[in-house]
Amino acid sequence: MEPSSAKPKVPEFLANLGKATLRGIRKCPRCGTYNGTRGLSCKNKSCGVVFRFGNRKQPILKEETVLETDCKMEAVVQVQEQPAAAFKPKKRRKDDTPGSNAAVQESTLTPLRKSSPKKHGATPTIKRPGCSPLIDESQVSLSFQDWLASVTERIHQTMHYQFDGKPEPLVFHIPQSFFDTLQQRISMGNTRKRLPNYTTTFVRKDALPLGTFAKYTWHITNITHVKQIFDTIQMPLEVTRSFVQNRDGTYELFKCPKVEVESIAETYGRIEKQPIRPLELKTFLKVGNTTADQKEPTPFTIEWIPDILPVSKIGELRIKFEYGHQKKKKK
Repeated sequence: MEPSSAKPKVPEFLANLGKATLRGIRKCPRCGTYNGTRGLSCKNKSCGVVFRFGNRKQPILKEETVLETDCKMEAVVQVQEQPAAAFKPKKRRKDDTPGSNAAVQESTLTPLRKSSPKKHGATPTIKRPGCSPLIDESQVSLSFQDWLASVTERIHQTMHYQFDGKPEPLVFHIPQSFFDTLQQRISMGNTRKRLPNYTTTFVRKDALPLGTFAKYTWHITNITHVKQIFDTIQMPLEVTRSFVQNRDGTYELFKCPKVEVESIAETYGRIEKQPIRPLELKTFLKVGNTTADQKEPTPFTIEWIPDILPVSKIGELRIKFEYGHQKKKKK
């Protein structure tokens, strides 16, 4: 047989090329497109086959996982390398036979060099500073004493000298059990539970929640009784508050410094004068008859509307009161 019959067929548009030129051409194993051997990927954009990576780094796949321990949480980044092509590279063969045109018909890849596998270093870790342990929701609670102390603090904040003595009502939304405990304080000193002074029913149409509700009103006209209701260990009720006026016209809460008790002989034996206190401004709760010509006592009002949230058994507590202003200069 003639040696030309053993040669593979060459496309017509490549028939006029020499052997050296044909060695620089290869056929894509996926789509059949002819590419140069120095190309990194197939020229057919819809194919996307990568022949070799060259000097570029292979794409790295990063995966972040969170490790939870008893006291800290750590975010661990795992680094994995994923090659983009699944083809096994082969070494290039030299054209040492007369039928060197077979390189055009090869279906396998011929990369110039083989990349060595990279060694993975230690896995990096990212620690979150100041990570506190998880809080058990079932263990979080608010006691009645803590809540009542916050109510007393609201009363103190409202009795500010810079504002008038008729503030807006203080509104609280609390469970029924909290008000039942508060009602025991209202009935303090009585053998039976103290009934409200007024019981009214009203229909709410202009604000949410809509519906028909009952309102129970207590009027407290004794300042000592008010103090017994709102006194707590954390926050005793202050029936008077002291302030001083700043240069810009604002008022600041004034705390009287503690004075050491001295004997009478030491007090009158001192020659130097006692320090003069600044002009002290005071606010006081108006409960009962605060003036000599007052006919009707000023009440401290407590209102309770139960079942504002009927499913949760949450009601609305309203506290209404007035306070007065007085100036007093002490030496």
